[in-house]
Amino acid sequence: MELILIGFAALLASGLTLLSGFGQGTALMPVFALFFPLQLAIAATAVVHFANNLFKLGLMAQQTDWSVVVKFSLPAAFTATLGAGSLAFFDQLPRVGPSGHHGLSASGTTRKELLGSYAPD
Repeated sequence: MELILIGFAALLASGLTLLSGFGQGTALMPVFALFFPLQLAIAATAVVHFANNLFKLGLMAQQTDWSVVVKFSLPAAFTATLGAGSLAFFDQLPRVGPSGHHGLSASGTTRKELLGSYAPD
């Protein structure tokens, strides 16, 4: 049942992003984070993004302005690498004490401090 929910969420998010051009990670990441550790959820979201982009490329390649693709792709690849490095950095930070957010108690890694009590351990 969990795999069906994850697959349905990926299909729905991909369909919405085809029409809007954004929002796939926003819709998909929380669903993946419910079932997988955070780093795996981020990686799985990236795989779905990549597959969805290949699908969109196949559909819209003839109408593409390739100079715009190059202008956006190079900085995106650089900043994606920085983002992946920062994820590894935050995962290595020491544990912190308990805290509260809207009456909810959370303790654990700094990641949990950043994401709130709903972050996976």
